[in-house]
Amino acid sequence: MRTHTGPLKRFVDMASSPSGERSLLLDVVAFSAAIVAASVFRWEATDIIWGLWVSSLSVGFTTIVVGIASRAKDPSSGPLTERLAGGLGILAFFTFHFGLFHLAHSVFLSTFFPITDDDSFLSIFSTWFVALRLYWPFVLMTLLPKLPGLKRQWRGPDSVDASFAQPYANVVKMHLLIFVFAGLNAAGLSRYAVYPVLAFYFFPWRRFMKAYRAWGA
Repeated sequence: MRTHTGPLKRFVDMASSPSGERSLLLDVVAFSAAIVAASVFRWEATDIIWGLWVSSLSVGFTTIVVGIASRAKDPSSGPLTERLAGGLGILAFFTFHFGLFHLAHSVFLSTFFPITDDDSFLSIFSTWFVALRLYWPFVLMTLLPKLPGLKRQWRGPDSVDASFAQPYANVVKMHLLIFVFAGLNAAGLSRYAVYPVLAFYFFPWRRFMKAYRAWGA
């Protein structure tokens, strides 16, 4: 009789062990938690949009900082003073550049989905605090699957470049989802898109299919 113990074990191993920068099991846990949170907190379009924004800013910036710190603490990167100066320079650049993306997004979002009354240039800080207070579960669910990758980046600078690219890739995803929600909200259909958007954002479709194919091999 044919047994699937071997393939099943490979599926479980892929799901429970970090592969590259992510863990499939953590992705599935984050997706499940997002569905539960959306139901419990009765999230609507505004909640999902600002949850995407504050998660992209918070988790993305954390990823960048870990990558910079990983390189700065590596003795092979040069003398300590040069590493510190280089790290601070890179941090200043990405703080401005990455922050500018999210500032522009927050100005656009505040026009249609306001959550604060602050319309000053530095409103990104007050908006971030308000969004974090309201949607911290969203941030935690976004951070959870990335913990293995952050740990790996901290241990060695071999994947530091990915720590810069990944946050910007998430900005593109956030940008697309925000416009989808804005269009659906204008058409009065946004409430039907909450769970599909969460599934698109959190569920690891490609990694799940890869693990499923490995199970059936």
